[in-house]
Amino acid sequence: MTSIKNELVGTWKLLSYIEVPIEGDDSLFPMGKNPYGILMYSPDGYMAVQISKEGRMLYKSNDKMMATQEEMASSLQGYIAFSGKYKVDNNNAVVTYSIESSLFPNWKNQLQRRKIDFEGDVLYLRSTEPILSNGVYVNSYMTWQRMDRSVDNFDEEHLLREISLKN
Repeated sequence: MTSIKNELVGTWKLLSYIEVPIEGDDSLFPMGKNPYGILMYSPDGYMAVQISKEGRMLYKSNDKMMATQEEMASSLQGYIAFSGKYKVDNNNAVVTYSIESSLFPNWKNQLQRRKIDFEGDVLYLRSTEPILSNGVYVNSYMTWQRMDRSVDNFDEEHLLREISLKN
């Protein structure tokens, strides 16, 4: 039997991020309907995730420490990032994160759990306990796709990204 950890190890690209209020209200898209995200699980038990909202406000200055209050609010509210150790419970198909660093400081030194499901190269993660998001308790649902990326196409992808940013 293959362990879930072996299936998790690697890099994943975010396909969708939805929050469902526990009160039964309409689903929310806190990072918009086209968020960008990367989730990495290493074989030695560390993980990192970063999710950004499409269309975050650019800073007028190229100095990241010289942002306006409005720019900082857009940046913070449009980004999720944390990293730390992870452990997999194969019997219950749950991954537990021991968060060591987080953009949201309240998550530092906290545990978070996600229910795991796979369908081919697609990973489904669901929060196991509701979290507070914009004043509402929600369960989060994320869909990730395994990235199959070789070093050979690194320069080509960077060039395409530069061209799209200029247009």
